[in-house]
Amino acid sequence: MGIVRVKEFEEEFEQEEIEIYALLREAPNGAAAYLKDYLRPLVYTEATVDCKTGVLDRREGILTWLISSDREAGWGYDFKQYGIYRLLVKKAKIKILDENRVASWNNRYLVLKVLEWDAGQKELEALAAYLQQPKYIHTQRGDFLLNRQYKWYEMKTPDCGFTLDADEGSDETCEAALAAYKKHEMNMPELDRQLRAYAAGHMLDTANDWLGDADEEPITAEQFADRITLSELAFRNDGSIEAYYDDGDIFWGHCIIVRMDKNGNIEDAEIAG
Repeated sequence: MGIVRVKEFEEEFEQEEIEIYALLREAPNGAAAYLKDYLRPLVYTEATVDCKTGVLDRREGILTWLISSDREAGWGYDFKQYGIYRLLVKKAKIKILDENRVASWNNRYLVLKVLEWDAGQKELEALAAYLQQPKYIHTQRGDFLLNRQYKWYEMKTPDCGFTLDADEGSDETCEAALAAYKKHEMNMPELDRQLRAYAAGHMLDTANDWLGDADEEPITAEQFADRITLSELAFRNDGSIEAYYDDGDIFWGHCIIVRMDKNGNIEDAEIAG
């Protein structure tokens, strides 16, 4: 499977080896580079159970390991989304985390061995069954479906896509984002008009610089606003909004993001992607 053990990596973890049951939120689908010759896959867990004490831990956790960078296929372990596994692991040493690290970084486990595939653990089996049931929020414009992997609700309409972030510290509620959405639910064209006009005014000079580099004629703010197309509105859990626009090839196919704060003030527009 290409799995390797490296001393420098294992120093991030306690020496004690323990057994846990783990319910996975997702299957492995990528890895970060580690040192020169290795890759570090990781997957998030919905819950774990200590095999010795039987204690259920519902905090978000992380399973990780190392593989050689010249792997032929796969990510070391053939874990499945919502799979339950009995594992031999080492727990990460607790460290003070910088602002770029999620809290679950201190709830990491180094996977040493899979002791049981498709393990039977009643609490985790019940939780897995619950998590696989679709959860909806019904609105006047349509139904939002919870995407548990990304912790948001999502809806696609003929006009554009919408997302509602889950509340801070929650996997399912989205009161802050839903309240922001409902402020604009029945007048989305006006919200689009405001955001579009701001982007056109704020980014016009930059747009004409890009068009000049492509030997195209300069455009007016009105032409800018007409060329861009709203693709997604993201309602955040602090009450703010991010709007994503297709650029109409003004910026050679890049995305335009326009941000509105929780009080309805448009703060910024920028190129991304």
